[in-house]
Amino acid sequence: MDIHRGLPKGFEAAAAALYWQAFEGKLSRLMGPADRAQAFFTETINPAAVIAAIEGDALLGVAAFKHVPDGFSTGGMGALWRHYGPSSLWRAFPLALLERKAPAGVLQMDGICVAAAARGRGVGTALLNGLFDYARDTGFQAVTLDVIDRNPRARALYERIGFAAQGQHSAWPLRGLLGFDYATRMVKTL
Repeated sequence: MDIHRGLPKGFEAAAAALYWQAFEGKLSRLMGPADRAQAFFTETINPAAVIAAIEGDALLGVAAFKHVPDGFSTGGMGALWRHYGPSSLWRAFPLALLERKAPAGVLQMDGICVAAAARGRGVGTALLNGLFDYARDTGFQAVTLDVIDRNPRARALYERIGFAAQGQHSAWPLRGLLGFDYATRMVKTL
C-alpha cells in the first residue's frame, strides 16, 4: 500500500464513490440520489485536499482535509446547478451550514473513507498518519474533525489515536434532514 499526498489522476470516480459510501447516511437527503451525488463529487473533487491509499490500481481509502479554501469538493452553486437543476437552490443553504472552519494553525479534516474490502488492514491508520505528516510538514500544530453522534466506532478510534473532544455542535435545525442530532468537535495536537 502506498500513501499519496494528493489524489492521482484517474482515481476521481473511485474517490467520489468511497466518499459517498462513507457519508451517504448523512448526505443522502441533501445530495441524493447516489448516482447524481457521485457524479457531482467526481466533477468537483479537490485532489490537493486528499491523502490517498493506493495498492496497484485500487484506491483503498482517502482522508480529505480543508485545503484553503476548499475541502474534498470545490463545488459551488454552478456545480450544484449543473447536477441538481432548480433543486440546487434549497440544497445550498443546508450544505453551507455543514461547513466548518478551523482556527489558524489547525488543519480541518473533511472526512476519511476506507473501502469495505480494505477494512481491518490498517488503511485508516496509514491515512491518518499521512495526514498528520502532511499537517506537520506544512506548519500546522493540530488537526481537528467533527464526528457525528451516530458514529461511536469512529469516535472511539479518534480517541485511541489522541483526539480529544472539544465541544459539541447541534444539528438543529437540520436534524431531520441530516439524520443525526449533534457532532462532536475533536482536536489532536501534533
